[in-house]
This record gives sequence, C-alpha cells and structure tokens, in this order.
Amino acid sequence: MVGGQLVGDGSRMISGLGDIKAARPDQIGFVRDARYHAAARTTRAGALLLNKELETAASQILVADVDLAYAKVALHFHPVPRAAVHRVHETAVVHPGAVLQAPVDIGPRAVVGECRIGAGSVVMAGAVVGDGCELGRDCVLYPNATLYPRVLLGARVVVHANAVIGSDGFGYAKEAEVWVKVPQLGNVVLGDDVEIGAGTAIDRATLGSTRIGARTKIDNLCHVAHNVVLGADCAMAAGSMIAGSTVIGDRCVFGGQTGIGGHLGVAADVRLGGGSTVLKDVPEAGDYMGHPLMDKRRFLRLLRVLRGMVSDDG
Repeated sequence: MVGGQLVGDGSRMISGLGDIKAARPDQIGFVRDARYHAAARTTRAGALLLNKELETAASQILVADVDLAYAKVALHFHPVPRAAVHRVHETAVVHPGAVLQAPVDIGPRAVVGECRIGAGSVVMAGAVVGDGCELGRDCVLYPNATLYPRVLLGARVVVHANAVIGSDGFGYAKEAEVWVKVPQLGNVVLGDDVEIGAGTAIDRATLGSTRIGARTKIDNLCHVAHNVVLGADCAMAAGSMIAGSTVIGDRCVFGGQTGIGGHLGVAADVRLGGGSTVLKDVPEAGDYMGHPLMDKRRFLRLLRVLRGMVSDDG
C-alpha cells in the first residue's frame, strides 16, 4: 500500500491506527521525526510507519514520506463516505424531477431540488442541493452544506458542514448614497477531487463561472469571491480569502489568513506564508511572505534586522 520496507514480523494483524503513546498491539502508529523516537522504542503498537529503523518491539515499515504513508493507511481504515445502498430518508424533501443515480444516500431533512446527483454520493442531514446543480460520482455533502442553484461538482468532491457554494458575489453599484445590487447570474464549478472546508464560502460569478481546479483543497473559514479562477492542485489554509476576478495558477499554496486582492494574477507554483497580503500581481513562481509582499528570504532577513534594532526592554 505505501511502498515501504518491512522490518520485523509481517504476520501481525493490524485493525486500525493509534497514537504511539497509547496504541494497542493491533494498531499502527507513525513516527514523523526524532522527537518521537523515545516513545517509539517503548510503544505497545503492533507496527510503526517511520523513515529510519529504530530499536523497538513493534514491526516497522520504513518509508520515504511518513506523512504520505500515514494518509494512505488512514484512508484504508477510514475511507471517505460512499453510498453503497440507495436510501432517501423519510424526512428528506426531494424534487420529483431530481435525477438520483443509484445508489445515493440522502439524509434526514436534506433538501434536494431539481438536480442531478451521481452514484455513490452522500447528502447528509440538513444539506441543501439547489435546482440545476450537478454532482458527479461519489460526492459528499456534510451536514448543512448548501449548494445554491446551478452549482456544478465534479467527481469525488467533498463539501464540509456549513460550507456555502454559490452564494451571491459582493456586487453593488452606487447611486447617490444608495447601494444598488448587481444580480449575480453566474455559477460555481468545482473540479474532480476538490475538498471544501467547514464554514467556507465560494461565491457565484457575476457572469460566467467561479472555478476551482481539480484536486484543490480549501480549509475551513475561507472565502473565494465571484469570478475567481483557482487552479488545480492548490492548497489554501484556514481563514484565507481571495477577492473577485483574481486568477490563481496551479499548485499554489497559501498559508493561513492570507489575503489576495481583486483583479490580480498569481502565477503557478507560488507559495505564500501565513498572514501575507497580496495587492499586486505575482508573476513568478516562488516563496513569498509579508505585507507588503516580498520574497520570503528577504522578509526573514528584514525581521532579523528589525529585531536587532529593538532592545529587550522595548
């Protein structure tokens, strides 16, 4: 499963995962770095994932990337929910024109409009799927997730609790002292294997589509504004926000509470440190940080200089 090298008894039966300090003999733990070597030597776990052989009674699976190996083993024991039996709870409200490609699991008090839901998908308690939505195979909507009308999800998309996909973009025109709403007529399109964290909001486009590329992962409490295009294989940590009409390249990584202004372009393979603020285009790949944004190495040098200018007593 993980392409590792076995050291020790390979016949032990492993039935789950456990913390190395409390794991049982039928559980597997993992050792990410040297801080956990002492605990690994005395663990009761039946097996360990690690990148360096240790003196321990546990069987060892040596791998190059412990975090990746752990993720694969964890998914084996705790897979993403999938509908195996077609079931619609008696309290769910399902439009008679909805197309449910069996098996689909619709939970209590869920509301499903005139839409299409792919086989294997799970719509949990209180979730809402609006008219004109399309969900690919094996999607999961956790409790109270909301899809506004015409949201399109690829296959294996996961939307966590209380996330809102397709809410109106923040569009207003001013007449004298009065704000006049600009109707948001577009939609949101999420690619295959996208995951959206709890409490995150992704706004529909004014016209056209707000787009999230395949395999991109967005953490809890993030906001993606109208007409944003976020590339494939990106990762966006908690509290980060992208203003309207900004285009983000593939494989970008944004630390927590990153803020990106509107109508900007960010190149592929840009990595932003937590708390960074982007107010102009980032045309080249690389590591950036700070406010104003700068090369990460320059930012860290600047911090060292500033610390040297301030005495311990302030």
